[in-house]
Amino acid sequence: MDKNHRPQSEHTDAILDIRRQKQVLKFVAATTLIFFVPIGINNILIGETMLGALLLTFEITLLLDVTAIVYKRKGFFGHTLPLILLVSSIILAIHIFGTLATYWVFPIIISVVFLLPSKLALSANVTLLVGCTLAAFPHQHIASTSRYAFSLLATAVIAHVIVQAIKRLQKELRYLSERDSMTGALNRHELQNYLDHVTTSYSTSSVAVIDIDKFKNINDQYGHDVGDKVIKQVVGILYRHMDESDLLFRLGGDEFLLLFPNKDQVEAKNAMMYISQNVRQSEYPEGATVTISSGIAEFLATESTENWVKRADLALYQSKHNGRDKVSLFNGPIPSYKQKETSRFLT
Repeated sequence: MDKNHRPQSEHTDAILDIRRQKQVLKFVAATTLIFFVPIGINNILIGETMLGALLLTFEITLLLDVTAIVYKRKGFFGHTLPLILLVSSIILAIHIFGTLATYWVFPIIISVVFLLPSKLALSANVTLLVGCTLAAFPHQHIASTSRYAFSLLATAVIAHVIVQAIKRLQKELRYLSERDSMTGALNRHELQNYLDHVTTSYSTSSVAVIDIDKFKNINDQYGHDVGDKVIKQVVGILYRHMDESDLLFRLGGDEFLLLFPNKDQVEAKNAMMYISQNVRQSEYPEGATVTISSGIAEFLATESTENWVKRADLALYQSKHNGRDKVSLFNGPIPSYKQKETSRFLT
């Protein structure tokens, strides 16, 4: 898990989130069930057994896959088998029935682009374009086939361009929703998701709650513009000396939380001492003196994530009480559930 990686298992190449994907897949399954099953049965009855069998097999695999995704979030076959069956069916239908079957290709091209990962959709549409054009050629004049191929190409290109533009916009919006606009650190609204993820994915993890010492004095003495530059510079130091797996959150103002997946409190303390040293030794605008205090807590299997962060926050107060520019491990009594103590950062 790197600094930009989301803990959720959602496909990052998808336009829709999991809930909406399920809704669309249910609609697609119902629509194909209404149209493809009767067509498949009819083809078997008129002697086109291969085409009928392909259509019915496609429908069966699609229904099984959609059911598995809706209830288990993971399909039986993935995208490949139903897609191969669908593409083979439409090319064979055009080969058998000619122009009458060519109109089905347009909605299929568009649906493939919107529902499947980009590379798989592109491969499927290239196969459809070439296969359907070749299958239609014996049934049409060359001019008609050329116009048909061009219209398929235009439909596919337009669909791919529009979907890619939507995905880029979604990526930008997702970044803005997850990140603090000034520092680029993850915002506190994302914190709970990541904490839940690391507690279920690793045997041990630690957090450090970080505060820039006497930051109000920096703002009062040098102005808020210098204060903003100091925050950005401290964040830059944090990022330069974090491991790839570590995650930085801005909790508000000059407070941050550094999440150390798969690190115990000793490893986290060593990392924070090194970071604190680099913060202390750096040069800042207007010659400001900048140090940070931090409190560290290692996750305990018997506690909630709220208590975990609460313990790190209490350790931060120990660092401040001991003169600031300190790194402290939590060594007090563990907050009790009965006391209903919750972190001020997780609300």
